Amino acid sequence: MRTPDEPAIDTLARTDTGYQARSLCLVDHQPADIILIVDSAGGFRATVRVFDQMSLSWHLLLRADHLDYPRLPTDPDHHRTLEAVRERMRDLHATAGWIARTARLNGSRW
Repeated sequence: MRTPDEPAIDTLARTDTGYQARSLCLVDHQPADIILIVDSAGGFRATVRVFDQMSLSWHLLLRADHLDYPRLPTDPDHHRTLEAVRERMRDLHATAGWIARTARLNGSRW
C-alpha cells in the first residue's frame, strides 16, 4: 500500500464530545499521522507526528488548536463540516511540511 502525499479525509468519526479525523500521509517525504479532535463547541486540538526511520518511532512535529486557527463546525454529519475539516488538514499538512523542510535545510544548530 502506498502512503498518499496529501491527507485524505472521507469520514468523520463521532466521539463522546464531538468528532475526530485522522489521516496517514507524507510530510517532507516521511510518513506522518495527522489527528484532529473537535469538541462540541468547535474547539479542536491537532497533532502531526512524523515517523523517524532511524529510531523507528513517531515524533511530534506540530501541535495546534483553535487558538492558532479558527474554530471548526460542530455537526459531523453536515457536508460543509467535512469540507472545513479537509481544508484544516491541508493547512496543518502544509505547515508541518514547512517546519520539516526548514529543520532539514537548516540542520543542527548545536
